[in-house]
Amino acid sequence: MDHTLIFARHFARLVWLLLHEPGNTDEQKATLRALVMVSKDGAVSLALRGEELHTNVAPVPSSLTGVVDVSSQMASHGLAMVMVDAGAAAADVLGVARILAGMPTPGDGGAAVEAKRRALGATTVRFAARPLNSEEIGSLPDMEFGEVYEDPLAEALKRATPRSTRALTALADAHTDGAGGGGGGGGHGGLFAQFAAPRAPNVSLDKLIQQLEGATDAGVITTLLDDLVALAESAVRDGKPAHVSDIMLGVVRCEAKIVDFESKRAFVMALRRLAKPALLRAVAMQMPQRPERREELVAVLIRAGEDGADALIEQISTGAHSGSRGIFFDALVQLKAGVPTLIHMLGDAQWHVARIAADLLGEMQAREAEGPLTELLKHQDDRVRRSASGALMRLGTPKAMQAILDALKSPSPQMRMEAASALVTRKEVRTAAALLKALDVEKDDEVQAAFLVSLGKLGTPDAVQRLVRAAEAERGLFKKKPTALRVAAVQGLTEARTPEALEALRALHDDKDLVVRDAVAFSLGRINRQASVGRQTEG
Repeated sequence: MDHTLIFARHFARLVWLLLHEPGNTDEQKATLRALVMVSKDGAVSLALRGEELHTNVAPVPSSLTGVVDVSSQMASHGLAMVMVDAGAAAADVLGVARILAGMPTPGDGGAAVEAKRRALGATTVRFAARPLNSEEIGSLPDMEFGEVYEDPLAEALKRATPRSTRALTALADAHTDGAGGGGGGGGHGGLFAQFAAPRAPNVSLDKLIQQLEGATDAGVITTLLDDLVALAESAVRDGKPAHVSDIMLGVVRCEAKIVDFESKRAFVMALRRLAKPALLRAVAMQMPQRPERREELVAVLIRAGEDGADALIEQISTGAHSGSRGIFFDALVQLKAGVPTLIHMLGDAQWHVARIAADLLGEMQAREAEGPLTELLKHQDDRVRRSASGALMRLGTPKAMQAILDALKSPSPQMRMEAASALVTRKEVRTAAALLKALDVEKDDEVQAAFLVSLGKLGTPDAVQRLVRAAEAERGLFKKKPTALRVAAVQGLTEARTPEALEALRALHDDKDLVVRDAVAFSLGRINRQASVGRQTEG
């Protein structure tokens, strides 16, 4: 692969880490080292053409981590190009990545970021401003490289946020001290000090949220949000999920009242930083403990999209208490997200993980899971097959229904029985017809018995008539029905409980077969007891 594309991949990764995982200093350091090494192979230019990012030689695939973020941030900052010299200083590369990951100043034509770059003292990485009309950007060879500003430093410095300028000045000092100079050779103590965790706020959580609620200045809001993010990361490390939830709830509540563009963007960026697996996991864990705020917690997870859904899925699949699992289950259905993760889980080697995923996909009626669920009907574990069958029935799509009907003809007796059990969840005439047809050709006594019970659960007139015939004693001297099938038909009539079914059961009360008589007596007794309980309840 060309070195420019390798550089672009690592640079996009670094910007992504600064935006979404600012506390992940180990990854940031490793990515920066890779960038320093690759930059020794030659100069690199990252240009924005429309919404796509290009290097000197080729477009950068948007599927790579952070590429979309880099394009978006460059456009927001008013930049057309980032130019990196061969052997660029590590401090310059990191500083520019931090500038790109920072809050933009709308409508300044890139002057603010240029001021920050100059304050940084970066000489091996430069910017080119983006024209007002993005279609005017020419091909890379036609563009003018190098400095594109006269000297807007005085004005632009006024627009730069004090916090960013201080941090970048520290970077410049580190660079002067030799940290990463000359393409990364020598010590990195000063440079990597920039990866230190954010300062800990010196006020309480409640006070910070109270200040955020009353803040109107975008700079103050950004500072408060940074402090809250730092508190959340500290709380999750200290095992205080309630504090994480309070921070999330406070930020989402305050964001709903914001109308100013810059302030709104600060909230969006903060919520991105808060949407980390560990933090979202803490929010999900609080749902059973804080029922009075459950709807608000679900709203936080909804804001996080697929990541919020993954946090709930993790709680469900890692053995949450049965009572809590229902809470997570309902919340996940409400989110209507997490389907890609669940589809992936269908292939998990652990049977219970695949079963949970199938149940959830069915409840969510995720039609895109139709194919994978159909494949799961061949799973070696009958519990997984049952969940897959049930999920397909809940989908109710033509292909899903056909998959269950096809399973009635499976070589596996167990699968044929499970298909019958799944079909009866939909009390449809065509279902009864399919079962009756399958029963006519079925040779296995155990499967026939399962079909008869399933017909009773359907309770259609055709199904009951077939059960009545199956329950009757065979007439003729040398003809005898298997007792097990007659008992299964009795069970089917008990499930149906239509007037015709009850009449047939009473007619069998004095049957010559003792086993059949006992089954009938037990069934009628159960029906009478349940009817008595129902009358008492109504009374």
